[in-house]
Amino acid sequence: MSARTKKIKPWIFWFGGIVVILGLTLAGILLIHPRYPSRIGIAIVSNPTIVFSYDPVRSTLLALRIPSDTSVHVMRGYGAYPVSSLWKLDSMDKRGGTIYTETLEETIGIPVRFFIRPVEEDIGSEKPIEEQMNDVFSLSSCLRLFFSNRTNIPLWLLLELSRVVPGLRPTETVFFDFAHESVFADGTLPDETPRKAIDPDQLALLLGTYAEDANIRKENLRIAVYNTTETSGLAQRVARILESTGFHVVTVANRQVNQLAQCVIQGNQETLKTHSVQTLRWLYGCSIEGQQDESQSDVTLIIGSDYEKRFLPF
Repeated sequence: MSARTKKIKPWIFWFGGIVVILGLTLAGILLIHPRYPSRIGIAIVSNPTIVFSYDPVRSTLLALRIPSDTSVHVMRGYGAYPVSSLWKLDSMDKRGGTIYTETLEETIGIPVRFFIRPVEEDIGSEKPIEEQMNDVFSLSSCLRLFFSNRTNIPLWLLLELSRVVPGLRPTETVFFDFAHESVFADGTLPDETPRKAIDPDQLALLLGTYAEDANIRKENLRIAVYNTTETSGLAQRVARILESTGFHVVTVANRQVNQLAQCVIQGNQETLKTHSVQTLRWLYGCSIEGQQDESQSDVTLIIGSDYEKRFLPF
């Protein structure tokens, strides 16, 4: 009597296929992904607000804690609000974190492109900032953030941060609590309400070189920044962020040409391959022109209306 052939149930094939697909997807996320060319700025939606700036080259972290009553000029034409209102404004108009990150970037003068909305148990004002950092970037927290759509950070970067950040030594981290630092300028709102706003010069003195990109500082290229828009002061704003990142800005001015939409980077072929230029492209979405008509600089950055939109109503 022949032995009966045992049938394999169809669901086993489906289950095995799903496991293979998930495995290949995870491998792709971990092994094949873009690398950001500079420091990674992440804002934590909390009370008070926290901003991290992580340097993946040196594995160092800068953390800033901003009091909730700090007055900020909200991007996209919203006016002055306390920093604690930023995420509410962003959520009401469904801007996906754009208002939140752009305002913080312009306020503190260092690049901030990502946000995290942690669950309550992962962060709290009564916790030391070191403990908050470890809670937010634990593996379980990072997975929960990603799959609950509470962050715009890609999964591969979250996994990398969960591996690196909780293990940082005290010598690799720097924390500044603005509530205990001399970074504010006294002022009043139009209704004579006291206004506590950050003084850019005082903040620059406090941060020093802590927010710099080591590779940008090492290349030490001379950067000229020109504004082609009708909004004054944009070249100065860009220069402030670039200098805090480690760029050597030698020229800041307006340029009377046909207004551009996308910003433009000019330089010779060798210069355009540098880490500094790749960072500029990532920060401002610039196009490249293989020419250089500025003898006093190595790279020319020409600002267009795409960046100007930050300071205009939606």
